[in-house]
Amino acid sequence: MANKLRYTYQVLGADSSAITFDDVDAAKVIVDFSECDFTGLSPVYSLEDSDTTLVLTIPFADTADGRTAQDAFHNNMKDTWNVAATLTGEKETDVTWAAEMLNPSDAFTVTTIRDGEVDIE
Repeated sequence: MANKLRYTYQVLGADSSAITFDDVDAAKVIVDFSECDFTGLSPVYSLEDSDTTLVLTIPFADTADGRTAQDAFHNNMKDTWNVAATLTGEKETDVTWAAEMLNPSDAFTVTTIRDGEVDIE
């Protein structure tokens, strides 16, 4: 079993409730991952919670190199890359939603932690 990172996103409407996505492709238009570098990775997108949550799952090999890549990706995701959301997906005509409107949460699964390794936070 491979290690994986799992990030979930909800876009909150004017009434502060999560909007419902039509499908994964429509969700990926609204939630913009263009700053994220998926080179060499195989991200998997899905919807959960009655189509109100976009889930991004990225698998990594259960090897030392896979764990290093997982750590690097997660650090970039939380510290460097910006994931934004627009209701129409048209940044030129739409106001990019404030961070509190894009309700992100993140989680990760590590199948093995070797001596001396620290779990990702």
